[in-house]
Amino acid sequence: MALQADGFDRAVALPPELKLTHIREAIEHVEDRADELIDIYFEQANVFSGIVGILGIQALHALSPYKKHKNPDIAQQRFPDLSLRGN
Repeated sequence: MALQADGFDRAVALPPELKLTHIREAIEHVEDRADELIDIYFEQANVFSGIVGILGIQALHALSPYKKHKNPDIAQQRFPDLSLRGN
């Protein structure tokens, strides 16, 4: 794996219109929010994992061209949780 100094592998293709800046900002957002919830990890790691996943979806929805599915049933049952212009 050819990681750059920033920890990203440039050989991995990103989805259309998703940029590294979107990912970096989303990571920072999740880290800021999850920092307050670290005690949950020690209580129930699986619950913490779910919360971090939700925070990641919220961050990418807010900071990238990818948005949450409008239908909550689809968003909760299918992968991926995000879409680009409805696709």
